[in-house]
Amino acid sequence: MKLLILLLVLGLRRLDVAWPEWLRAPVRFARLLVPLGDLAGTLRLSGTARWLVMVALPAVVIGGLVAWLHCVLGGLPGWIAGGALLLWLLGPDSENRRVDDLLVRGRMEDAAGVSDAAADFGVSGEPGDQGFFKGLYSRILNREAEGLFAITFWLIVLGYWAALLYSLNYFLMRVEDEDEALASTARTVHTALFWPPARLLLGCMALAGDWRRVSEALSGRFWTLEDDDRVLDDAMNAAVGADEDAEPQAMDRAMDRLESRQGLLLRCLAIWLLLAAVWVLIS
Repeated sequence: MKLLILLLVLGLRRLDVAWPEWLRAPVRFARLLVPLGDLAGTLRLSGTARWLVMVALPAVVIGGLVAWLHCVLGGLPGWIAGGALLLWLLGPDSENRRVDDLLVRGRMEDAAGVSDAAADFGVSGEPGDQGFFKGLYSRILNREAEGLFAITFWLIVLGYWAALLYSLNYFLMRVEDEDEALASTARTVHTALFWPPARLLLGCMALAGDWRRVSEALSGRFWTLEDDDRVLDDAMNAAVGADEDAEPQAMDRAMDRLESRQGLLLRCLAIWLLLAAVWVLIS
């Protein structure tokens, strides 16, 4: 059932419709975490105790509620609640649709349009700036790995509560907070939660790309807890056969590289869904 809901939500995210602002706003998680943070402050909690109130508590309560709804009225309320929750976690704007839009603008040699589309991924500057496209490639990969791939991994493996826990913790980790102990707890939890899906994604890159090159790039690094962003970047470059991560000068060359990387991620997503189907069948 989770897999069917996932497929439905992935389809909905491809639609270019006017989604409500509360669903698509980047700060949608803050509407849940801010009042919980105020509650923790009222209770004079800090560090791990505050993290339990802000992240673990809503994950268990909301995840448990969705699971219970699957047990009433033939599971229809659970289908609706689960789909709405997953759409809220992933956001209604598909990363693939955004990349497609960026590719169209790049193929049209629209430098200003590429800059605007890149800003949606948190990359500033203009085509031609040193490091612009390298930063864009890395940011797109990082957003899809830490967003779509990680959330769907925990949804399929453990359920809605785990996907919600990962998402809330990820948002909390990226928000500046005066409570350094809370930030440290969020970073530690993220490292632990992101490691399994990141390693599975590395394996998918090897399967969907050049196995030998990816294996060589990850030699002695696959099981380590080093910087996941760098490991994923190196695996991506190896999988698409990039000899070096040099900055492309021409727009068409930059778009060729982006298209090859996005194509690899789409193949990885296909493998991901196949593995999810196998997991659902055996669990």
